[in-house]
Amino acid sequence: MKKKLSILAVIAILAVASLATLAYLTDSTSAVTNTFTVGDLDITLTETYTQNSKIYPGAVIDKTPVVTVLANSEPSYLYVMVDNQLSPHGVLNIIPANWVSINVNGTKTIYRYNSIVPLSASAQPFTVFSTVTFGTGLTKTELATLQGKDIVIKAYAHQQAGVDQSVADAAAITHFTTP
Repeated sequence: MKKKLSILAVIAILAVASLATLAYLTDSTSAVTNTFTVGDLDITLTETYTQNSKIYPGAVIDKTPVVTVLANSEPSYLYVMVDNQLSPHGVLNIIPANWVSINVNGTKTIYRYNSIVPLSASAQPFTVFSTVTFGTGLTKTELATLQGKDIVIKAYAHQQAGVDQSVADAAAITHFTTP
């Protein structure tokens, strides 16, 4: 019996010693909190234009669509889709140095602004074009085909962070071509 008690005493001493050792080999920390924010991307499309302007041979009509990336918007790729139903008779003066054509389908052309629009504390306006010019040789028959036709402009912006330009281009094309 003494032998059993001795063995139990040794086991108890070993258990206490091992628990004490564990107490020396453990530690804990306080919690770390990670706060995440969500960026924002806001655009507007405005236009200076006189509705129902008269078309005639040689006419130059002021029409100035402007896409504005609002203040504090994340860096982005900027796109416009121009449906020029007056084409080929109504020519838009889109500046190729500012807007790059990435897709053409009939009278609809999708353009990308030539550089990434950076984050800014103030609004950033981007003029798409400023006039529509009609050829001096436009005939009465050609003019008649333009009756009731429009120039329709839509705008789209896609975040730049973590997105390759080709992916953003594909997203813009999908956006503008999906009903």
